[in-house]
Amino acid sequence: MIIPRSRLSATADSTKITTPTDGDSEHSNTILPVDRPIHDWYRFVLSFPPHLVRKYIQAFGLTSEHTVLDPFCGTGTTLVECRKERVHSFGVEAHPMAYLASRVKTNWSLDTALLSRLLKKICQSIACEIVTEGLPLLSLQLRMTCETRAQYRIPIELSDDEERLIPEGFVSPKPLRRLLAVRRCVETHTNLYDQDVRDFFFLALAHCIVNGAGNFAFGPEIYRVKPKDDYDVEGHFARQAQLMLYELKKAQRELAPFAECAVVQGDARTLDTVPDGGADALITSPPYPNEKDYTRTTRVESVLLRLVTSRRDLRAVKSLLLRSNTRNVFVDDNDEEWVKDCPEIRRICERIEQRRTELNKTSGFERLYYKVVGHYFGGMARHFTALCSKIKRGAKCAYVVGDQLSFLMVPVPTAKLLGVIAERHGFRQIGCDLWRSRFGTKSKTYVREEILLLERR
Repeated sequence: MIIPRSRLSATADSTKITTPTDGDSEHSNTILPVDRPIHDWYRFVLSFPPHLVRKYIQAFGLTSEHTVLDPFCGTGTTLVECRKERVHSFGVEAHPMAYLASRVKTNWSLDTALLSRLLKKICQSIACEIVTEGLPLLSLQLRMTCETRAQYRIPIELSDDEERLIPEGFVSPKPLRRLLAVRRCVETHTNLYDQDVRDFFFLALAHCIVNGAGNFAFGPEIYRVKPKDDYDVEGHFARQAQLMLYELKKAQRELAPFAECAVVQGDARTLDTVPDGGADALITSPPYPNEKDYTRTTRVESVLLRLVTSRRDLRAVKSLLLRSNTRNVFVDDNDEEWVKDCPEIRRICERIEQRRTELNKTSGFERLYYKVVGHYFGGMARHFTALCSKIKRGAKCAYVVGDQLSFLMVPVPTAKLLGVIAERHGFRQIGCDLWRSRFGTKSKTYVREEILLLERR
């Protein structure tokens, strides 16, 4: 079986946490081969690795008696690893694509016999759809399943709103037609079943989009690559779904009875979808204040899976996210009010605005740089306040965060500032471990990524 490349490549098998002096710090973020099952079904390019979760499960002394909360659960790294380690977990995620990925990756109770039967039917339908579209079947496996042509043809195309949402050049016409054919076949054959069944196959399609069918890559910023004239979408989808089925069956055989896991969609600044008082620990990684637009990074798959279908949908998603970049700051935002009396943050905001004036930077985004920093740390102040009622007193918390130079090269010591804010809102800082040091190609200097360790007072 050919396993499609992950969004995050793996070349190392070491868990060593390194520093600038040994020149190997990037490898601390590498996903180990042993960790690829389930974790690798779909991952953000900026996801932290499973072995980091294991480290703090062990450091906090967590067992099957405990529950871990991840309020920024992303694509489910903490949740999946907790299930593998037989620790209960609860995740919160605002982004619909990440939320879908977390739900699928932690749902180990699906009927694999049903999924196998549906996959066979879906692949047969895909083959006929592709032929009807007038495209060659690039997958030999699917070519053998297509015996007849469809009797009539309903055009497969994006709506005008969907077309406007996908960045120009991010997917070529022929691969797009194949992706839409797969989408229609998945929807047709799963419409009588629970949403969880459809989303299992949708996640396989998402993997195909970001690991082959699209004309984009990550470095870690998303960027366009040379356009593909065509791509074996149907073959990639079939192989990925088969791989996911294999790994799900293996988990069901080897890891049952499963630790409990729940994932809800919600805003980490309010945590109003989280039950009170149940968590014994927290392991998470909030967005960094780094001018990366996470809705753009996941735009193609979000649109093709119908998770975002209009500008209005996109705005609604952005409104639920922590303000970490200028593209999700709105006129009526007031998170910065939560840290207006924090001198450390006020000085950084003033320095950013001063630097912008010195450099004569006048774009609309640059004028918002200092606002982003204020809103970001204000949003985290809201988060810490809400968190107090969600975890037990004495609960240990690990926040994976990174210092930043994204705003006109003004240093933002993220972990240090979050420690100051947390102390004001019901926590005490018990440590700050260096995870790794990244070399910034623009800044030509190392930037620290750390694990801020807190305890609920």
